[in-house]
Amino acid sequence: MSASQVALLAVVVGVVGCDSPARVKPWRHAPDPTAEAAGAPRSPALADMSAEADVRAARSHTLRIHLDAEPGRLNPLVGPTLWGRRITLGTVFEPLLRYVPAEGQTPARYAPRLARSWRVMPGGQEIRIELEPDVTFHDGRPLTTSDVQFTLDAVRDSRRGIDQLWPLLADIERVELITSREIRLTLKRPSGWVLRALAELPILPMHVYDGSLLAGGALIGSGPYKLASNKNGTVHLVRYEKYWGGPAPIADIELVYQPDAAIVLKDAKRGDYDIVPALIPAHYPDQANAPGISAAFDKLELRPLRMRYLAFNASRAPLDDPRLRHALALLVNRREIAERTLSRLARPALWPIWPGGFVNGPEAPVPDFDPKAAGALLDAAGWTDTDKDGIRDRAGQQLRIVMIGLERPQPKDASGPPPKTERDLFVDAARKIGVVIEVKTGNESWLQKKLEDGHYDVVEEQWTGMVDSDISARFKDPHRAGSPRIDRALDALAAAWDPAEREKLAPELAAALAETWPIAGIVADSPQGLVHKRVKGWRVSDGWIDLSKLELDPKR
Repeated sequence: MSASQVALLAVVVGVVGCDSPARVKPWRHAPDPTAEAAGAPRSPALADMSAEADVRAARSHTLRIHLDAEPGRLNPLVGPTLWGRRITLGTVFEPLLRYVPAEGQTPARYAPRLARSWRVMPGGQEIRIELEPDVTFHDGRPLTTSDVQFTLDAVRDSRRGIDQLWPLLADIERVELITSREIRLTLKRPSGWVLRALAELPILPMHVYDGSLLAGGALIGSGPYKLASNKNGTVHLVRYEKYWGGPAPIADIELVYQPDAAIVLKDAKRGDYDIVPALIPAHYPDQANAPGISAAFDKLELRPLRMRYLAFNASRAPLDDPRLRHALALLVNRREIAERTLSRLARPALWPIWPGGFVNGPEAPVPDFDPKAAGALLDAAGWTDTDKDGIRDRAGQQLRIVMIGLERPQPKDASGPPPKTERDLFVDAARKIGVVIEVKTGNESWLQKKLEDGHYDVVEEQWTGMVDSDISARFKDPHRAGSPRIDRALDALAAAWDPAEREKLAPELAAALAETWPIAGIVADSPQGLVHKRVKGWRVSDGWIDLSKLELDPKR
């Protein structure tokens, strides 16, 4: 199994090596935050500003966004952070294609970005791409197919260490130049996921990044914004006036790191922020609905791609029986977890399939918490409490299950019992119907070894990624329950070049998963944020906003 980062639950990172690519020549009921913030020290980002008056003076032409974490390295390829990619992709750097999410009755689709056109040739193993003419990088050098070839080959080269991106291009066999504006991609097999990858990959200028992908910290792209500065927790982007697509509507974008959420709300009330991507639980929903906020801000729900789920080890008894896996899935009280444990900043989820999800398509009904139905499934599988000791058994063996996950820090406030986590709720529900779950935790390396050895029955995991993506690696783990129907559904998704076609195929994958229950979703993140009413043209896609499309209403 190849798994993504784990924040609250398990992190499993699979790194696979690859040969050097063939290369063809020149490539988220609280007191008012104002009172909380009055005596708080200022963050370095705001302390560095000469005065609040400077922020107000620039407000007419500056979009200001709150960062809830340090942006880290802004390089779009080498170890980028979440904020690093949000800040640079589509602003400083551009991909060949643009993934346009579904809206209303209009399905998802691809649109041109640096690529003026693209053609999938008969047989599906060749893609020809024509670049937009007259595109220049921020240093004035023109974009050519050599830059595209360089970027694709750099990502595909395992020695470069771009582990988060190279699997997206695994189906490319070679990249060849036809002219300075036309390029050919030859594929190992037909794969619609290649086009999807091209909508995520920023194209770099070869003359800047060939010696080192870090380029000494330089950020030179072809996008509508250039990096003006990155210091004291504030990233300042300025409009690139010679942008090939025409100047962006907003002249300046400032992204400001401020760790104190009370200060953020106080400053937002004064008009110092335009976008607050995620409120903390203590401020939602009461502070979000306070008059000083609701009058100036609209609600923002980014829905980043992050899902907490349980994965079942079907390679050993007793979870080799799909009835047990189904029963355990019914013991997850998703709605209570979302409403109470996670303060309504998450929503119930079953499969990685929903509009704008890992698989973009209709969402299957999320089952209710149903211990009675779970008990009936266990009865049907022969697990009953024959000796009346409160634990189900079969053929003299008690139903005991080992669940593994990451160890969690103890709560700082020891004045009372800690609140129940989603793990506690699941274990308690199972115990009430006669299933004993033993929880074992450790650090990441311990967890990885347990996963590789298969010494567990259930593992808590977290899934991150991008909308409309290839999820097949999640089901290639030898310990995960598979089926020919799941394989066929995944193959059909890969064979579809059009996002709209994949959307039609998604229900078949959901039906196949419901037959075997290899996993059981718990919740998907649903942070609640704020966007100022003066910001126009915003639209959420893949957990973020295309900043280059935004405008500021001068009347507000």
